[in-house]
Amino acid sequence: MIKNTVLSIAIICCCYLTTVAQNKNKSKQDSTVKKNLKISAFPVAFYTPETAFGFGGLGIGTFWLNPENRDTRPSSVQLGLSYTTKSQFLLYMPFEFYRDNEKWRVVGEFGFYKYFYNFYGVGMDAKEADEETYEVTFPRVRFSIVRELFTNFSIGVGYEFDNFSNLKIKENGILSSSEVIGKRDGTISNIGLVAFYDARDHIFYPTKGIYIQGNVFTSSQILGSSFSYYKAELDTRYYQKLGKRHILASNLFLAHSSNNTPFYDLYYLGSKRTRGINNRRFQDNAELSFALEYRFPIAGRFGGAAFGSTGTVASDLAKVLQSSYINAAGVGLRYIINKRDGVRLRVDYAMSNEGGNFYFTIKEAF
Repeated sequence: MIKNTVLSIAIICCCYLTTVAQNKNKSKQDSTVKKNLKISAFPVAFYTPETAFGFGGLGIGTFWLNPENRDTRPSSVQLGLSYTTKSQFLLYMPFEFYRDNEKWRVVGEFGFYKYFYNFYGVGMDAKEADEETYEVTFPRVRFSIVRELFTNFSIGVGYEFDNFSNLKIKENGILSSSEVIGKRDGTISNIGLVAFYDARDHIFYPTKGIYIQGNVFTSSQILGSSFSYYKAELDTRYYQKLGKRHILASNLFLAHSSNNTPFYDLYYLGSKRTRGINNRRFQDNAELSFALEYRFPIAGRFGGAAFGSTGTVASDLAKVLQSSYINAAGVGLRYIINKRDGVRLRVDYAMSNEGGNFYFTIKEAF
């Protein structure tokens, strides 16, 4: 019998709002500026055993920075706000800005979280029955600025900041008795190199092309880090049209971090790459995962998806090919909330051999 399985229920589509500012009585120039901004917003409610009931809202705004050409990719800002009946609070604002015909790209996130996370132990041998949750409060900053050196290839610098405080863990639990780093709060402050090759035709809903991003980050005590470690990541995505509106998308992710990595910055399965696995169900210093997704139209603004994934974590990169793997699969529904830019509302249900989870958010998983 499967115990302590996280079941997430998304109560969707209470309302839908799309705003495009228009005013026929003003000048043509003023009207053009206003139509530059496209805003979509809607409320959301959910339930998980660790959070109880939660509710809030999600929104996204897309636009071009002046004087960018409308044939270039639009910039975007998302905003999410949620509160749960266990007094948890989530505020997050991911963003992407494009400038100088996409030669400059600024990508990142600002956020503040008071939230519960799962902990089962470290490694693929972690037992589902050992599940416990810990509460932590932290502001978050993710920021990278890159410059295109030649067609589709860009390089730049990135920064990561999380200030973990008020960490509450179960007394005499597996986290309390483990030897993981970071059990007594701490600050992550990492700086690094970011490089990517982006030949996708769209950023919100790619139909063809390839995207490869590599990151190398190291902690910096000069910037206030409580830890001393490094990490490296390789994220590869490929998109292929199958007919006019059918798309096959794939995502291969490979990552490694050093032994001094705090436990809340370890790589883990259960993210958007491996939907269907309980969040942080398996975590360790290295990850290898692969996801494949088939996206297809249904009718009007509605579309669907069928996807599967496999992944593993290990103590170091050399062991990921020798480690055991866990598989997951699921189906999803899509609704176009912004036809101009192809932004979609995503609702997925995915399962592994330990149960299933619902997912509700903006934009595709990859």
